[in-house]
Amino acid sequence: MQTQLKETLCDTFWSASAVFWKSWSSVYMEMMCRLLWPFVLLGVLCSIGPACTLEISMNRKHNYAATGTNVTLACQYTHTLESTQHTEITWSIVSADQDEKTILWFTGGRLYPVLYKPLEGRLQFTSANPQNGDASINITDVRLSDSTTYQCLVKKLPELDLKNVDLTVMEVPSQPQCSVDRELAEGHGMTLKCGSLHGTPPLRYTWSKTSEDQVLPPNAIVDTVEGTLRNIFESDCGRYRCTVASMVANKHCDLVLKCSLFQDTDVDSQQSPKTAVANSQQSPKTAVTVTVVFVTIFVVTTVVIAVAFYRQQKKKSLDLSNTLALS
Repeated sequence: MQTQLKETLCDTFWSASAVFWKSWSSVYMEMMCRLLWPFVLLGVLCSIGPACTLEISMNRKHNYAATGTNVTLACQYTHTLESTQHTEITWSIVSADQDEKTILWFTGGRLYPVLYKPLEGRLQFTSANPQNGDASINITDVRLSDSTTYQCLVKKLPELDLKNVDLTVMEVPSQPQCSVDRELAEGHGMTLKCGSLHGTPPLRYTWSKTSEDQVLPPNAIVDTVEGTLRNIFESDCGRYRCTVASMVANKHCDLVLKCSLFQDTDVDSQQSPKTAVANSQQSPKTAVTVTVVFVTIFVVTTVVIAVAFYRQQKKKSLDLSNTLALS
């Protein structure tokens, strides 16, 4: 009877549509009929019978998940009308770009095997007894190809209800790489760069300073799309962190910008910073050079004195031997 009612409703819908929208393609109308017949049937059943008391509730209409993780598509339902009819639960894929596919079916207290091969071994009800009010399903090890619209249909004649839920599976951003572009554009300083090679867009980049006052320089410019931090000067030294985030995960990399400019109280205040750096770098080298020369002179002098002393002692010993031999 339900099948006949479905066919009658679809025929009526098709005929009325053909009158008012003749310019629409037959393929589109057939798709509309296939998608809308449960709603029409639900309205007819509720209008000719008692008030509908079967209702599905979902905690969210759109779910995001990272590849390789597990996701639960919620479908809780309540019904207050006493009925001797068994509960039938059907999960389907109802994406607009493909035909409707039944993926899981529970009826008459019996659970049938997964009917959709790509989800085989990865799809199951979260409850051991779905007819007790929880028809939620769990998909394990989700893949990018699992992204689509799913439909939960609960039927307990003469009532039924259905709800759609979207699932978007996203690739986790790869570990970002931090680097420094040291080419100084006049008046604009250096640019800190950050990039993640993989990850489902949109990706958002943020920069923060994790050392000292933990506040970015006032003139710094953050590009959340390109991942750059511009207008950084050598005086802005410290530790910086770049974080790349998507809808499902975030990762970061750290970069240490070392200070190369420092003040020397012994340097003339009129000196330019570059001259101050040059002089400050020359002082340690000069000290090392003087030390090496001093050590070298000391070693050479010691060796010369030792050799001269050895020769003098040897000469005295030889003269003493000659004197003893003559006597």
